[in-house]
Amino acid sequence: MQQFGSVADLARAVGVSDNAIYKWVSGRGQPSMMSLVNLAKAAGVSVEWLATGRGASGRIKADAAAGESPELSAPPHHALRAADARTPAPSPQIVDYVRFRNDWLQRALGADPRTIAVVEAVGDAMAPTIDEGDLALVDLRENQFRYDGVYVVRAGADLAIKRIQRKPDGTLLMRGDNPAYEPATVRPDQLSLLGRVVWVLGRL
Repeated sequence: MQQFGSVADLARAVGVSDNAIYKWVSGRGQPSMMSLVNLAKAAGVSVEWLATGRGASGRIKADAAAGESPELSAPPHHALRAADARTPAPSPQIVDYVRFRNDWLQRALGADPRTIAVVEAVGDAMAPTIDEGDLALVDLRENQFRYDGVYVVRAGADLAIKRIQRKPDGTLLMRGDNPAYEPATVRPDQLSLLGRVVWVLGRL
C-alpha cells in the first residue's frame, strides 16, 4: 500500500475491489492464489514472502522478474496449441508470470522447463481436487492421450481441466471429480488436448 500510495491504486493493480484490500489488511479475509500472484507481480515481490514472510522481502531484481534467471523458468508467453489444432488457444486462463526452479521441475515432476504452462482453473467441476482459482502446471509434451490422468482440454474458446480414463471398448470417459457434473464418453479423435496436469498449486 505504501508503494502504490492508495488502496484504490493497489486494488486496480491487483484487479480486486477496494473492500477486498481492506479485508486482507484487517485479517477478515485472505486473497485467492490468483490475487496473491497478481499482488506479487504488481509490487515486484515474491509470492513466498507475501504468503509466509520468508524469502526476499525487497523488490525482485529486473532480470529475475522478467524470468531471465538461468535457474528459473516461466511458462510460455504464447497461446497454447492442441496437437490437432490449426490455431492456438488464447485464453485468460493461461498464466504467464509464475516462475519455477528448473531443478525442481526436472527432479520432482520430470518436466522439461521449456514445455510447461500454467493454467488457472475456472469453475468447480474438478473440486475438491482442483478448485476454482487454483493454478495447474501443464506438461505440453503430453498433448495426446496415452494413459489415464488429468488433462487440459480445449473446449471451443475455453480450456477445461478434466480427468480422462480409457474404457474397455476404447472410448474415453471424460469427467470432473465433482459428482454434481455428469461424465461424458468421447472417442479419442474427438479430444483436443493441450497437455497433462502434473502439479496443482491451491489457494491459501
